[in-house]
Amino acid sequence: MKKFLVLLAVCLFAVGAQAKTAKNLIWVIGDGMGPSAVGFFMEAVRNGNNPAFPDKVSNLEKFINRSDTGLYFNNTKGSIVSDSACAATQMATGQFSLPDYIGQDYSGLNVKTIMEEAKERGMSVGVVTDVYVTDATPAAFLSHARSRKMKYDIARQMVASGADVIMGGGLKYFTQGENKKLLKEAKKQGYTIVKNKKQLASAKGKKILGLFADEAMPFYVEKTLHPNTPTLKDMAVAALKVLSKNPKGFILMVEAGKIDWALHENDAGASYYEMLTLDETLPLLTAFADKNEDTLVYLNADHETGAPAFNYRHLDEAQVQHKNAQGEMLYGGHTDYIDYKQYDKLLLQTRVLYYVNEDFKKLPAAQQTPQKFQEMLDKGLGYHVDISVLENPTDYAAVKKLINEQKGLAWATGTHTSGMLLGIAYGDYDGFTGVYHNTDLKKKFSAALGWTELSDTDED
Repeated sequence: MKKFLVLLAVCLFAVGAQAKTAKNLIWVIGDGMGPSAVGFFMEAVRNGNNPAFPDKVSNLEKFINRSDTGLYFNNTKGSIVSDSACAATQMATGQFSLPDYIGQDYSGLNVKTIMEEAKERGMSVGVVTDVYVTDATPAAFLSHARSRKMKYDIARQMVASGADVIMGGGLKYFTQGENKKLLKEAKKQGYTIVKNKKQLASAKGKKILGLFADEAMPFYVEKTLHPNTPTLKDMAVAALKVLSKNPKGFILMVEAGKIDWALHENDAGASYYEMLTLDETLPLLTAFADKNEDTLVYLNADHETGAPAFNYRHLDEAQVQHKNAQGEMLYGGHTDYIDYKQYDKLLLQTRVLYYVNEDFKKLPAAQQTPQKFQEMLDKGLGYHVDISVLENPTDYAAVKKLINEQKGLAWATGTHTSGMLLGIAYGDYDGFTGVYHNTDLKKKFSAALGWTELSDTDED
């Protein structure tokens, strides 16, 4: 009897020591969302006065505090800096690739993605994005192409992939040129086609193809201009409703793709709002995971863009007097360490600055005056920035630089950096802390889903 009890205890210990496995994976990708963008947003919530956060804590910060966090590299086979196509391909396939490649390794061979493998195992899969569905990140999960620019070919592959949910912009790639009949083919494949928020809310099909804009979906800062366009959260709600019906589980990739676009533009207000749309989506996903404990939610970026950060600067006497007159606090004589009011100014913005400039350029030549640009800029920003101090007040690049200088906001670049990225796993699954590479992700997810075992070198 004693030997039996000892054996039973050993068996129970062995069972208890087994790594937890997931049935579902919700993979959230903030495109371009490096640590600087994460910190910029969380600190803006902490020190700003956004009424949506009465406790001054973002959902992103709460998510991180309840998760396991690691750091990872994303270099390609032959370059230090990556683009979205290569980064997504390496994450989805676990193989090194090259910039511009979609679902192919660095030698140009098609490689099976994690979603293709999931379909083979009977799971449901879906991609949701607020750019266009044929863009680099969603494309790399469901298609294979030598170039991310092959959007019409990618659209056909996505329909043929059998994915249960495909949502975002990019309608033109399914309705023009050689793809004029692609939506008809999608219906034959069992897809319910939806093109606006109302149709999405009432969709009842087993497979949904949502195409809500000809190209990319609207920026979140301009959401009031597009009331019938679903948000990232709206699409995620609909996707979970479809995918969660499969008893064998699902993989859903949710991309906040416009974060990258705003960061490329060095537009602080627009990037804040794009981080906000991701932040508003997270509670829905964690609530699903809390209710369905066999669900892993993983949040990361494909690469870093822009790398924004506030920096102190030394002011001349006129600038000091101006700051004092506004009631801002200065330290160390003529040094401006940046007042918290800059965070509140982000909330006032209602337009993407790039679009303000584009609208200005469309005006008749006689109306393209500095005064008109000032008027349009002030309306889009929600506050006044005096552009008359510039040699050319209608030079958009100079205007944007002035706006950032007055904020005290420095940008490392208008492109991608090689900075390390955060990988954040919600749901108590092994293998996601420490330092790794984005090519390790497929292996880690395969282990978390119980497809393979995590090697000793991957254990935390």
